[in-house]
Amino acid sequence: MKIAFIYPRFEKLIESRIELKESGISKKNLGDFSMPPALGIPIMVALTGSEHTTVLYDENIEPINYDDDADLIAVSFFTPQAEYAYKVAQRFREKGKTVIAGGMHPSLMVDEALQYFDAVCIGEVEAVWNQILTDFQNNNLQKTYQQLVENLDTIPFPDRAVFRSKDKYDWTAKLIQVMRGCAYFCENCIIPSEFGKNFRFRSVGKVIDELNLYPISGDYYLIDDTLSLPDEQCEAYRNELFNAFAQLETKPRLFISGSLNMSCKPEFLTMLKNAGVVNLYLVTGADPYSIRALQGDKKFIDMGLNMIETYRNAGIEVYISVGLGFDHQKLSVFDNALDFIQKAKLSTAEFYILTPFPQTRVWHKFRSENRILHYNWSKYNTANVVFKPKHMTEQQLLDGYLKCWNEFYTSISISESLKNFKK
Repeated sequence: MKIAFIYPRFEKLIESRIELKESGISKKNLGDFSMPPALGIPIMVALTGSEHTTVLYDENIEPINYDDDADLIAVSFFTPQAEYAYKVAQRFREKGKTVIAGGMHPSLMVDEALQYFDAVCIGEVEAVWNQILTDFQNNNLQKTYQQLVENLDTIPFPDRAVFRSKDKYDWTAKLIQVMRGCAYFCENCIIPSEFGKNFRFRSVGKVIDELNLYPISGDYYLIDDTLSLPDEQCEAYRNELFNAFAQLETKPRLFISGSLNMSCKPEFLTMLKNAGVVNLYLVTGADPYSIRALQGDKKFIDMGLNMIETYRNAGIEVYISVGLGFDHQKLSVFDNALDFIQKAKLSTAEFYILTPFPQTRVWHKFRSENRILHYNWSKYNTANVVFKPKHMTEQQLLDGYLKCWNEFYTSISISESLKNFKK
């Protein structure tokens, strides 16, 4: 049996906002990067037995072959890809193919997805993939499949060989997942709805084994934002994990995510550096510290500036992502954000518009207040205003977003901004 995995196209930030291209922002900045699909597809390839063959079509870098002789079509997608995913499914079904869906969007909008797909995998695929294949071969495919993975160590290592023929990605960092679930429920975060509200961790030994599959080289991105949370479970785990990284003879170049409330203690920074951490993706807009800083609170501005300078002095570059349009923000947020970035002397930044992704807290809040403007999923890519803001008009939010991109890139060259991202 042959399985064709499809990763549908989606509008990247710069593609979605022609105003930014017209203003001179280069194509290859952080708003138009191409990266391999998330881990779902390479994990499914790894789970697929050797008696089957697989092929991947990433529509963001290549056309889909609708005449492929695959027996089963598996489409993995998140919300900005949904409109394109549904068109892909329709075309394949017109050719008599069985098409199944998985990923964040169909997991959270099951009834909608079932209008276009023969079956939907809800949530984690690892515990049900073999059952899906067996049922398909026995002509007994169910409408939905759902089962939580209790032990993350049972998940096979991603089969990254599926990307070997793809040479059009701008950044080919290996994505590493070390945990799933989250005990917190931030208003714009989808993790608790997708992976549950309990922390689940891979054993550190298993993570190290994955790194050692091949000679360690290039960039590795620890994709779990939750790893940096000020939580006792997360703290104990990351201490064990980073100390294990530090023992490796050859260290990876690690990229991690975090927020302004991360520790600045010398021993913590030493641990990160010894582990191979070279870059911190600093997400702002929703955590208590950045909320106050972006409101212009001098105490939290100074704390944030000190935190960034401390990380830079430790040899860890900071790349900031600024969320715009939250209910706690007013028109001053745009100037406050640009001023903070300038004072922090950051050379790498991106800006995103708050987007009410399905089943997040803000999704339910905006729906109850009749503030959702439309459900054109292709525009749910954080570069469009799809809801009614609280303290500004839709146009003011869009104008402020464009202002932040344009003004940041008037003083920073693209090459300088991307210096830490090596192809």
